[in-house]
Amino acid sequence: MLPNEWEYRQMICQIGQRLYSRGYVAGSSGNISVRLAVGKYLCTPTLISKGFMVPDDIALVDDAGEQISGRRQRTSEVFMHLEIYHELPEVQAVVHAHPPYTTAFAITGEDLPIDILPEIEIFLGRVPIAPYATPGTRELARSIVPYLHDGANTIILANHGVVACSDDLERAYFQVEMLEHYCQVLLIARQIGDIRQIPPQKIAELMKIREGLRTQG
Repeated sequence: MLPNEWEYRQMICQIGQRLYSRGYVAGSSGNISVRLAVGKYLCTPTLISKGFMVPDDIALVDDAGEQISGRRQRTSEVFMHLEIYHELPEVQAVVHAHPPYTTAFAITGEDLPIDILPEIEIFLGRVPIAPYATPGTRELARSIVPYLHDGANTIILANHGVVACSDDLERAYFQVEMLEHYCQVLLIARQIGDIRQIPPQKIAELMKIREGLRTQG
């Protein structure tokens, strides 16, 4: 059974607190949303710290991004969230943040190496870097569409941050957290020596686990 609207509002605030406490957002950056019902979505407001929101701060918007209710103005990046919901009907939640290690890769434009950590292969798969587009624009929203259709559930935004989507709000947050940990580990590993890949036959085993989880989900 899915949470009701009030429960979702509380969950969004809790995820916002996690993002803030982990240093994945700064100032008023980042945004979170959930799909409520056909044509209705909850999203975080603009110009507020994600670590100090209360349920009444969360805005309600429609399919076009027009605000239906809420005492604060909705995030300017709602169009990116809506693009994901429109393209992927199974998605129920989107989290966008600027975690430092991930954003470092976003700034350099360097593709993440593949076949390194089992957890990444199972839960994230390939994490692409979408080309830069101005935050809050429909151009940014459109820039991620090809990667969504390629099966990406987590996308690095060039010179910006990361966006993750899932059928569960906490899972979308976990994808951001796992990616940030991965990027941190990669940077540490490079200081120690060469990065070694998991052998192809072992990657095949991980893909079976990934597929099994999809079937269960």
